[in-house]
Amino acid sequence: CDILDAGDGGISLTGGVRKTLAPGEHLAENNHIARFSRWCRTYRPALSLHGCGNRARHNLIHDSAHMAVTLGGNDHLFELNEIHSVVRETTDSAALYAGGNPTARGNVIRHNSWHHIGSGLRHSGQAGVYFDDGLSGNRVIGNVFYRVGGVAAFGAANVHGGKENLFENNLFVE
Repeated sequence: CDILDAGDGGISLTGGVRKTLAPGEHLAENNHIARFSRWCRTYRPALSLHGCGNRARHNLIHDSAHMAVTLGGNDHLFELNEIHSVVRETTDSAALYAGGNPTARGNVIRHNSWHHIGSGLRHSGQAGVYFDDGLSGNRVIGNVFYRVGGVAAFGAANVHGGKENLFENNLFVE
């Protein structure tokens, strides 16, 4: 699908049963989502994965004031996506944001391309991947981060609390 110039977000996948960890197995694949969240500038991501066991792969996401992806729940897979030119007007934010629940574990973010994330503004708090408020037990593996985070940033990857988050074999450039 091509989802362009959307007033709010793009695709929301919610499914599965967190209590039993039964996967929803919803899939967002080969989508181009750009210039989204135009009416409501924040908290309307291009792609949202909630529940348990949903997947997003081979998506191109770009051009937004705020976040591109939000994760909530368990055992989601976010892989082989390209994300760029997001988090252009906000702070305390990231291209991919997950947080607020230390039981939201087992999510995998792997083999994605993140570039030109953040703004040239001199405020802090922009990142590529942001695990917030105790989020624990998730993996970020084999991603490429190029020019991510803006001028005074959290960095390409930021963990605010939580434990047992694994960052492995990622490449961080500029």
